[in-house]
Amino acid sequence: MTVERRLIEEIDRLRGDIVEYTRDMVRIPSENPPGDETEVSGHVSELLASLGFDVDRVESRPDRVNTLGVLEGAGGGKTLLWNGHYDTVPVGNLDYWTVDPFGGEVKDGRIYGRGSGDMKGAIASAVVAAKALGNLGLRLRGDLRIHAVADEEFFGRYGTKYLCENGYVEGVDAAIVGEASTRGGVVMARPAVRGRTLVNIHVKGRSAHSSRPEMGVNAVLKMSRVLLAIDGTEFSFPKHGLLPDPTIAPGTTIKGGTKDNIIPEDCEAVCDVRTVPGMDPEQVLRDIRAVVEALKSSDPELDVSVESPLNKPPSEIPIDHPLYRSAAKATEQVVGYRLEPLGASGSNDTSYLTNLAGVPAMAFGPGGGNAHAPDEWADVETLVIFAKIYGLMMLDICGYEA
Repeated sequence: MTVERRLIEEIDRLRGDIVEYTRDMVRIPSENPPGDETEVSGHVSELLASLGFDVDRVESRPDRVNTLGVLEGAGGGKTLLWNGHYDTVPVGNLDYWTVDPFGGEVKDGRIYGRGSGDMKGAIASAVVAAKALGNLGLRLRGDLRIHAVADEEFFGRYGTKYLCENGYVEGVDAAIVGEASTRGGVVMARPAVRGRTLVNIHVKGRSAHSSRPEMGVNAVLKMSRVLLAIDGTEFSFPKHGLLPDPTIAPGTTIKGGTKDNIIPEDCEAVCDVRTVPGMDPEQVLRDIRAVVEALKSSDPELDVSVESPLNKPPSEIPIDHPLYRSAAKATEQVVGYRLEPLGASGSNDTSYLTNLAGVPAMAFGPGGGNAHAPDEWADVETLVIFAKIYGLMMLDICGYEA
């Protein structure tokens, strides 16, 4: 029996571990905001250490903790990084959940709970892949690194971005970011991902008694005009062969007004812009400011500013890159069909790995259902499939000794 077949069968035997590891992480709240990965980091650190990893916990700021595991290779192979985040979006209104968001309930082949699909289940898949290698007595030639990171759900400033800027990914030859890349249950890969630019809009008005609105300038009404105009913004951008066109979501958050009987003098709003390769934040600001300037020319009372506090660039590797080819080979071995690229709408931490650290990175992971929504879930069979694929990629990219 080949080493690859033995690995696949060993991961089948470890199916229960994938479920257990996912449930254990789901049961540890790590909502962002507020942002505190201390407890889940401690749990993952102990798990990796039990499998022979050298573990370092990097606290980029108080309570924002990243777990860095290294399984040192025998030498002569490439270094592979598997990266995934264990912070989650908030649970939201509990009235909309039919299960305990931190219960890790298993039913009908799914694990339910906040973070199960996005993306604690993927972390479990990567960890079990490494466990299977050890159980079979296989030693990789190159180093295997597993980074379970903080803060991906809010631009990764204290997670992958921090790690890239401070030398924690030096020496890595290629990186898998375990973000969702399936569609309709079919395993796919995301060699290109869109970037993300936050745009802050601030409108200044003039307060007055609400019984005399004509004496003031209503900043909220002015903001409404601005957001409606921005909603029709047409960005200048190079067409991408795989990714959806850029999008803008105006007013994802809005704050305005002081009291119910005061004409609001200030209003602030955030717009979420998703970009494609060839676009940059300055270009996004120019396009939006052009819309705003057109409004101001017809409204002398409109006082508005446009800034961008946070952004992450788009990311891309070619589909003939060795990382993609390794994923394609492993996918064929596990599920028996050809790996196709997926042009998804979201953004993720591949942006920092490719652009800041110069590490070829691809989003490739099991995902689940209802991400960022009530009753989030991960499919157990898909987690097992990706554990097998990850394990085969570790063998292929790092090389191994029996």
